[in-house]
Amino acid sequence: MFHRCPFPKLLTPPMAPAMKHPIDIAVQAGGWADCLDLAQAAVASAAAQLEDRRAGELSLVLSDDAQVQVLNRDYRGKDAPTNVLSFPQTGPLLGDIILARETVAREALEKGVTFEAHVTHLIIHGWLHLQGFDHVEEAAAAEMESIEIAALATLGIDNPYQVSDD
Repeated sequence: MFHRCPFPKLLTPPMAPAMKHPIDIAVQAGGWADCLDLAQAAVASAAAQLEDRRAGELSLVLSDDAQVQVLNRDYRGKDAPTNVLSFPQTGPLLGDIILARETVAREALEKGVTFEAHVTHLIIHGWLHLQGFDHVEEAAAAEMESIEIAALATLGIDNPYQVSDD
């Protein structure tokens, strides 16, 4: 299935500075569309939430479950696919964010959100990991989630952590 990624009305988030963040996108699996505008909006929105942030070029890899499972096994010791992996770099490179299309699509369907909204959330989530945030400890997880929620709100995307009573 081919997914359309651009959010034409959301190219410049209302609270984000009018700046471009260098993003290199590598499409390594089928089913992905051109997501540069979506990625730019996601990163700009997240960056607007932080006073202090690491700069550098971001590598966004649009992959599949098979490749992400190998990376997850080799680097995290977890032999299963996951939705997003982040690998910080040094120097002029901020790091890599790798998305697994099948997992992202399945999760979006399960959550009742659009594929594009979920991809946006995961790019913001991955970018925050590259900024040094994590969700191992409860307090750190709460801080990271609050930044994600605020960044997504500037893009008109609902809180992904809010549980519906449906």
